[in-house]
Amino acid sequence: MVTSKFSNTAYFYSVLVVSFPVISAYLVRKVISFTNGDYNWQVKVFLIFSGLIILAVVIWGILIEMNIRMSKFILFDEKIEIKQMLGIGTKREFNWKDLQGFVIRDFKVRGQHQEHLYLIKNDKSVAVMSSLYMTNYMEVRNHISDKLTLLN
Repeated sequence: MVTSKFSNTAYFYSVLVVSFPVISAYLVRKVISFTNGDYNWQVKVFLIFSGLIILAVVIWGILIEMNIRMSKFILFDEKIEIKQMLGIGTKREFNWKDLQGFVIRDFKVRGQHQEHLYLIKNDKSVAVMSSLYMTNYMEVRNHISDKLTLLN
């Protein structure tokens, strides 16, 4: 059995994603208190823009990064178990024989090399693993490559 381990980056991003709306709402509330109820067009534009930015960060952070890429992978001999949201979210299981294979995509972000590994079932990605969020990414990847074939 191989279990993925999260890096400090995963925990740091999680804290940022969770705290961002709270801090932003506090700052927006402070700006509103400075206006004393006088909502001219500049304040209204600021409030709309702030709300859209907060909503975008929450949607991206929680629904994309935390829910999809920050998943915990537990690899058994006959199946793979995936727990979303840093291992505290919903659990999904796949038998190795039901998966077609995996795809690896390389990225270069801010001078660093990163990989995303996608597990493929019925020509669709069912799970994503990111080297940015795992300390033992290569160990997990090697175990997956022993069980599945690399697709192009």
